[in-house]
Amino acid sequence: MENYKATIYKSKASYLRKLVLGQPVAVIYRNRSLDDFIETAVKLRKDLKILLGKETFTTIEKEELKRKMTIIEENLIKIVTPCNHK
Repeated sequence: MENYKATIYKSKASYLRKLVLGQPVAVIYRNRSLDDFIETAVKLRKDLKILLGKETFTTIEKEELKRKMTIIEENLIKIVTPCNHK
């Protein structure tokens, strides 16, 4: 089951068929450092949204923070997209 979960196959039958026929099996390799980075970035994004909801910033500061969050999100997408092999 552990080996099956690391493959691209949607069904166990497809995976087992490849194994039984001695055909190559496609395996997904995860980049742990990228996973950690994404996890941290998502937490940061949530924390920033919480800060935006508070009344400690002026309207101009909130707009600037929203603009910077948008830039961060766009850059994260640019980083992560080439790393996702589907």
